[in-house]
Amino acid sequence: MTGPTEIPVIDLSGLNAGDDERSRTMARLHEACKDWGFFWVENHGVDAALMDAVKRFVYGHYEEHLEAKFYASDLARNLPAAAGDGSGAPSDEVDWESTYFMQHRPKSNAADFPEIPPPAREALEAYISQMVSLAELLAECVSLNLGLPGGHVADTFAPPFVGTKFAMYPACPRPELVWGLRAHTDAGGIILLLQDDAVGGLEFLRTAGGGAAGGGAGEWVPVGPTVGGRLFVNIGDQIEVLSGGAYRSVVHRVAAGGEGRRLSVATFYNPGADAVVAPATARGEEDDAAAAYPGPYRFGDYLEYYQGTKFGDKDARFRAVKKLLG
Repeated sequence: MTGPTEIPVIDLSGLNAGDDERSRTMARLHEACKDWGFFWVENHGVDAALMDAVKRFVYGHYEEHLEAKFYASDLARNLPAAAGDGSGAPSDEVDWESTYFMQHRPKSNAADFPEIPPPAREALEAYISQMVSLAELLAECVSLNLGLPGGHVADTFAPPFVGTKFAMYPACPRPELVWGLRAHTDAGGIILLLQDDAVGGLEFLRTAGGGAAGGGAGEWVPVGPTVGGRLFVNIGDQIEVLSGGAYRSVVHRVAAGGEGRRLSVATFYNPGADAVVAPATARGEEDDAAAAYPGPYRFGDYLEYYQGTKFGDKDARFRAVKKLLG
């Protein structure tokens, strides 16, 4: 049983156990999606050796290709001027992070990274294949827990867009001036995070009542370093829309740290650009809450609007999308 701020841990091996244990695991997953919007998974089927290989690659790639460039950037060289506005609060204009993005499905942009050696490239491909399998499993569970056919999420997303944001959050000399990453929700579907074993900084917002917060007041829950090979999962905006608000995407941020550097490898299982997203109604039932959500709309159009409103209020974004796109 979780405490007030103890993030749920779902043992996915229960899905392959007997009927009773599978039912209990599905119920725990439903509660985590409904009441939290983020959770840990263990026994998830992603090979520990591959996870370690990906972490080694990210550290090595950063040190060889990105670290010097980051500290030579205007932000790093002129942090007070670039981030400080005299208010004493962290800047809402910049992020203290070094990142790049790789696309995997339906097309790969691996050719844009010729510096990645073949062994690392092979490890990344194997890792992503297993992460996609995990995302598909979670998508099936989400569908079933919403009273929908097991393939509903995957069919809606098809062909899914899968991509990974590789991020390093370097030690910051003035962490009070800047966020590692400003508060936002994720635009897409299911996000799978491989993160640091030693350095924290990720925080998710929960409302005072304990549910997932779309914005406003609440409690910032720290997500500690990874323990025991777990992966972290959070729900994106499209799952909130598809579920008619039964599951909510959650505002989260990364605090800049004064000591150590934090690794983050976030793999996004999103609808394809031409996928049409709308609230789904289980067994044909009408749902007033779902009617408040936008849809049907093309995900690519939602994503275009999101780019300019990522760090704004999510509920305002939903209202605007409903007005603009349907």
